Amino acid sequence: MAEALVAGGLAFLLPPGAQPVEPQRLRPAPLAGAGLLGIVVIGGQALPVMSPQPGLPGGEAWVMIDGPGGRLVMAGEAVVTPAPPDALPLLAPRLSARPVPAAEAATGAGWAVPARAGRARLVAMAAEIGGLRLVLPFAALERVVPMPALRPAPGAGAAALGYAVAAGAPVMVLDPAWAAESALAEASPPGLLVLFRHAGRRLGLPCHRIEPARPGEATLVARLDRALAELAAAPLGQVMAPPVPEPVRALLVCTAGGQAFALPVEEVQAVIPPMTPSPTPEGRLSAFRGVAAHRGDVLPVLDAGERLGLASVLGTPDAEAPLLRLAGVRPVALAVSVVTGLRRIPERLIAAVAGEGLVSAIAEFQGAPLPICRAAILGAAS
Repeated sequence: MAEALVAGGLAFLLPPGAQPVEPQRLRPAPLAGAGLLGIVVIGGQALPVMSPQPGLPGGEAWVMIDGPGGRLVMAGEAVVTPAPPDALPLLAPRLSARPVPAAEAATGAGWAVPARAGRARLVAMAAEIGGLRLVLPFAALERVVPMPALRPAPGAGAAALGYAVAAGAPVMVLDPAWAAESALAEASPPGLLVLFRHAGRRLGLPCHRIEPARPGEATLVARLDRALAELAAAPLGQVMAPPVPEPVRALLVCTAGGQAFALPVEEVQAVIPPMTPSPTPEGRLSAFRGVAAHRGDVLPVLDAGERLGLASVLGTPDAEAPLLRLAGVRPVALAVSVVTGLRRIPERLIAAVAGEGLVSAIAEFQGAPLPICRAAILGAAS
């Protein structure tokens, strides 16, 4: 079932694979343009936090999506299921870093953060440690991880504090004083390691905190270019294939008569808020428990508890219950006790059931078996 992010009174249709994340403290983005609210570190990665449209304020409902320029976070006021019919498409902007010019050895100045960002937004980040600010182009960054244990780096020289394993791969951790060519003030041990790549090598910078660079700050590009010979002991950065997403099946989980069951989301057209069905005319539609109006149609209502051979959902004349409008040629609604919500269950946890009966498969859900039913059979009047 489609979901939507609500922001500024508008609903934006979320793309498949959108993941809700807990809101966190935003880092400032001095070079931000319209729509960029700030930067946040999630899972060791620095991600931009955007509003669905420039000018909208965002909110406490965050979802992580894959945009055309990489992973980012969209912030709004709430996530609603199902998406309203008038939901707008969520157009994730492309965020790209400004290409880093080749360093000019004659001047030694290297590349500095531009005073005006132009179309480039997140151009550089600064790692702070012991009174030093070490600035790296955003395009070179891999991720930020907790400081790992260091091991000696034989033959690496003064450039390296040692080797470490971070984010599943080896890295040479640089000495910040060597990188900055400046003395390091006494400070507590660093808690973070910024992983980045330069000239095909995988390197790390220890730091206490990381934030967007300030306009005019020089990056480490020129310094690292001049010292490539001293980085010879650094491991080469391997191009890691992205993990293959696990196949999942979208199911709408409900309860009727004390029994949890699920329907494939494509077999449910809409979820109707709790209501009391209107009685049917005497002698007509006797197999149904009433009728309900929805989107200009009159839907006969079936009781999911009775269809499952369990206790009735609509056991009394004035009982109200949420309704599921089932997909099919003939419009019909199914009364259930509770709509638990949309769940994406890995296909490896779903076992098919032979035949064409009411139950098409059994899924493992929260440590218990969950029958997956066929809407066409549930919605067929006996």
